[in-house]
Amino acid sequence: MSSVDSKLYLVAVKEAQAAVELDESGQYRKAINKYQRAADILIQFMKFNKNPEMRRVCQDKVENFVERVKVLKAHLNGPRGRRSHPSPKPSDSGGDDKGSENGDGQYTPEEQELIDAISDTILTESPNVRWIDIAGLANSKQSLREAIVLPIMKPKLFTGARKPWSGILLFGPPGCGKTLLARAAATECKATFFSVSSADLLSKWLGESEKLISTLFKVARIKAPSLIFMDEIDSVATKRGEGHEGGGERRVKTQLLSEIQGVKSGSKKPLLVLGATNRPWDIDIAMLSRFEKKVYVPLPDMPARAGIFKIHTEGINSDLSEEDYIELSVRAEGYSGRDISNVCREVIMIPVRELDMGGLLEDPSQDVTVRDINLNDFIKTLKKVKPMTTGKDLDHYQNWAEEFGEY
Repeated sequence: MSSVDSKLYLVAVKEAQAAVELDESGQYRKAINKYQRAADILIQFMKFNKNPEMRRVCQDKVENFVERVKVLKAHLNGPRGRRSHPSPKPSDSGGDDKGSENGDGQYTPEEQELIDAISDTILTESPNVRWIDIAGLANSKQSLREAIVLPIMKPKLFTGARKPWSGILLFGPPGCGKTLLARAAATECKATFFSVSSADLLSKWLGESEKLISTLFKVARIKAPSLIFMDEIDSVATKRGEGHEGGGERRVKTQLLSEIQGVKSGSKKPLLVLGATNRPWDIDIAMLSRFEKKVYVPLPDMPARAGIFKIHTEGINSDLSEEDYIELSVRAEGYSGRDISNVCREVIMIPVRELDMGGLLEDPSQDVTVRDINLNDFIKTLKKVKPMTTGKDLDHYQNWAEEFGEY
């Protein structure tokens, strides 16, 4: 067996083991997905492996997995299936199918099966981030409020020609709060938040990426109002036709383009796709056209920088005055929110480091007093911790924003 064959077989075994564990614990819908995945991988394995005995073993396993899936589906679709356990694998948990426990019980078995299919891959959450937790970015907040929050909170205002945006692209330097803005928007309008990265969408198995994308959008429609946040979207939506592009990557882009267009044309309930990127110039032009509104998320201005310093030193004893925070915000010009966060983390460790270097932390039972952080600590740290975004980078963002985006 070659190394590729061996890897395929080991992945299939791992998936099958996970399926059995889920099956035995009563999580039948998730078990179905794992059984199906194990069967698909074994089928791929048999295409490459020429050993007749191994192929026969794998064929038996595939047939067993398929048969078990039929049993579980019949159990779940039965009129009283959720109150008992399917045979021949009794569950020791003694409870209902965990896949159907969804609060209000509004989902059909087919819908719940789709939800379970992405539950291990796509993060679905209710974020707890408010607008007030994000310093500055007033224009970006207002753009997202108009595009996301108001259409969901006041749908009667968005009828006729006044239609809400279906796709928004946040772009700008790294560390400026694009992800926080997305989470805050979902919190404000109480939408289901789907957090997706490029790693979640890309799979080495043929056709699986397209299937996952399709399932994601189906579940988002089921759980609408929904907000699909796709971070680092440039990594899955690069310009087509370039030499390094493979067939699988092109199919993923085509599927993604189709799904976003479907949101625009056919969604009855509020469903919005929000992309974020640090490299908007790398995105395929067709994908850019799907994002009807493009919002530039710039570096924080002076008041915002002062607010970020306060946020990241909250709960730490300090002798900084309002004038000191203003001085810090002036000194930190060109720093992103993440850069300032790193500065603050370094500063609040200085008093602890001084105690440790003085040997005062050797005795666990000895009480110590940690001094307050001060302005001088920040000044010294700002000299060592430099911003990650250069003036040339900012010019690049500004030029792209003037050509394609909005402020």
